[in-house]
Amino acid sequence: MSPASHSGPKDTCVVETDQSVKTYSDIMCDMKQFTVPILDLDSFLAAKVKLRQEGLLDAQLKSNLEHVTRLLDSMPAAKRRDVSLLVEGERQLIRFTAGTPGLHYTVRQGAAGPELLQRVQAGPRLTRASITKTHFAGHRCRDDFESCMERAHQVVGTSEVGLVNVELKIACGELLLTYATSHPQATVEIRPQRRVNLGKALTLDKILEVKNSLEETGAMSRGLQACFQHLLANNSQYQGENNRIVLQSDGEMMELISGRRDYHSAQHYVFTGPDNQVQSHRVQDIDLWDDE
Repeated sequence: MSPASHSGPKDTCVVETDQSVKTYSDIMCDMKQFTVPILDLDSFLAAKVKLRQEGLLDAQLKSNLEHVTRLLDSMPAAKRRDVSLLVEGERQLIRFTAGTPGLHYTVRQGAAGPELLQRVQAGPRLTRASITKTHFAGHRCRDDFESCMERAHQVVGTSEVGLVNVELKIACGELLLTYATSHPQATVEIRPQRRVNLGKALTLDKILEVKNSLEETGAMSRGLQACFQHLLANNSQYQGENNRIVLQSDGEMMELISGRRDYHSAQHYVFTGPDNQVQSHRVQDIDLWDDE
């Protein structure tokens, strides 16, 4: 189904320069708006064709549209209905509206390329009821032991009063989700560190599974790649139960945990040094020896 489009009102932002005062319309063209039943591939393709015909499809807008097409088309329908989507271009904004939006998306150029931001207006108070499973649908948290949704619930607490004048930001892999109250004056951030549940013990299959997942999501740096190659070549050294393996390289750290999450009989640290050379260090739990 082709989206219906129209030009919407301009924002009232005013930008002052040394020479003159420019209104927002001097910087950004009229916003193009598309009303669609659901955010899907057909809607994006139809809008893209229309924008190209009108000469509005600049390189940045094209890149951002392609990015959101890849992401949203694989999301469950619950995250593509009753939402709005704002896509930024070099000199053009476009907005898609599907139903009555409770979740607002923005696609913009970040430091590492296009990024999808999600925002929920929680009203005057942020409570547990504001943070629903739908907002996290299709997302796999970086932490297998405590999800970012669970952490968000902990932040707001169990009281019906919840939090006021606050903005809660969750950055977990590809998920950039913000809950905002009416008048936020403080910001709380949740940035889970990557922790992988290996089950009872580390296996070669599990190493390959985690490695493949990181590669598919673009999270595998050159240094982490070297750490995983070390694990694959020396996997027999890390196969004990209740082990914690910490990988660190390129400013990124992740934990691989087998057995109990709250107790580790041995901890292994695998990290890269100069010239990406892998080093490792093992720490044995002294308490085990005292009990024997």
